[in-house]
Amino acid sequence: MSVTPGLEEFDQTVYEEMLARPELGLAELAARLGAEPDRVRDCLDRLFSLRLVQASFETPGRFTVVDPVLGMQRLLDQQHEELVRRHRQAAVHQQALVRILAGAGSGGRPAEGVERLAGLDAVQRRLERLALEARTEVLTFMPGGPQSAAALEAAERNDALVLGRGVAIRTIGLDLVREDPGTLRYSRALLAGGGAFRTVAALPTRMVLVDRTHALVPIDPADSRQGALFLSAPGMIAPLVALFEREWGAAVPLGADPSEAVYVPTEQERSLLGLLAEGHTDESAAGQLHISARTARRIMASLIERLGARSRFEAGLRAARLGWV
Repeated sequence: MSVTPGLEEFDQTVYEEMLARPELGLAELAARLGAEPDRVRDCLDRLFSLRLVQASFETPGRFTVVDPVLGMQRLLDQQHEELVRRHRQAAVHQQALVRILAGAGSGGRPAEGVERLAGLDAVQRRLERLALEARTEVLTFMPGGPQSAAALEAAERNDALVLGRGVAIRTIGLDLVREDPGTLRYSRALLAGGGAFRTVAALPTRMVLVDRTHALVPIDPADSRQGALFLSAPGMIAPLVALFEREWGAAVPLGADPSEAVYVPTEQERSLLGLLAEGHTDESAAGQLHISARTARRIMASLIERLGARSRFEAGLRAARLGWV
């Protein structure tokens, strides 16, 4: 199970062990971790490909970890590049699918399993009907940033109908909605009702999937006012479900505590994170901030818990992603 995006749990364990004990060779590292040498060797190959370890200048044939700050930045850069690539690819495929289904430019009829819903009112009526008919789950992409009050009210009303029957709801929005009071209120209501809400940096298009058998996608992703295509053919639904699950796996959960989503670290917390990222120990960082080492450890433990991390390394990655350091 991955505990940090782009890094497997064992890979992270090996990295942290090498960071704490740089003098260990492969055999000693494997013995300390209770793992087979071949498994550690494979892990080092993966870390090398991620540019988190590099060949040692002092001891040829051995690996050494890169500076944690540089390693963190490299990992974040690779994740960002992969995210941009996947979103571009998904957007191209989505737009191509929409053009094909709508019969754009051909003058022909829409493909079988496709119904054209012209205008926002027609789309809203279909969403209300789907809220009554859904049996297992509703999956939603909510791009476009903060939503209008009318749209959020309609979505909350439909969600209540769905959740009241025990149907699961999973929604993915954009990271920037964490700063919008209206969308945050909607997401809290969804969470309180038993639904789930996560955010990502970007989404390819608006989309609603119901029971993995039906979907709504915009006729024109650039102008949702034109209406939507209602899809029901299995061959059309399967790739959309796969797209949703891929984005869901990379998305960040929105915590149940409203203060968590809008939390802004104090200057002291930011400074502590920055000093630790530069390689300072708790004691030296505490000295720089004129606090006790015990206080520094308490602050860091609180930040790790708030970030939902399992280690300092993972907390550093998440803090960097949130722009705290």
